[in-house]
Amino acid sequence: MLLQLEIEKSKLNREKSLLLLDKSLLMYFAFLIIGVVGFVNKYLDARYLNIMIVLSFGVLAVGLVPYMLTMSREEKKLNALIANFHGNSNGRSKDRRNKAKSRS
Repeated sequence: MLLQLEIEKSKLNREKSLLLLDKSLLMYFAFLIIGVVGFVNKYLDARYLNIMIVLSFGVLAVGLVPYMLTMSREEKKLNALIANFHGNSNGRSKDRRNKAKSRS
């Protein structure tokens, strides 16, 4: 039961970071499209276009960094749970073998 709760918590953390990444990608493309359309239609000059591009990369970084951190943290946690599970199951089977050998 505890393992299932940990997995669900991990899924929730991944979903939250994925939502943030989706929003930042949307903002990234919105900044780029607005910048390019504004530059082509002469609403923005080259300096403002460059500012829009830099801001778009900033927005992308704000969404990408938490996503990557969350994914690495969750991967480490799940690997530890798997290793713990395999360690416990191997330990139990060794104990059973040792008990069976001592009985015979």
